[in-house]
Amino acid sequence: MNPLVTHFTFASIALAMLWMFVQDKDTLLTGSALVLAYIACALGYRMIAAREALKNTGKTAHKKP
Repeated sequence: MNPLVTHFTFASIALAMLWMFVQDKDTLLTGSALVLAYIACALGYRMIAAREALKNTGKTAHKKP
């Protein structure tokens, strides 16, 4: 399973629980902002890992035997 899917699933569950159980508007906004930051970090880490993998693949392809 793709780790990014796992992060999105966890974030969706956290948002659903926030929206169902939190009554205070400020807490709801803060919690939603934290979940959004979590999604952005997960996506950013995934993009950095993909870029590093692409760099490593490109370096090995250009080496002469």
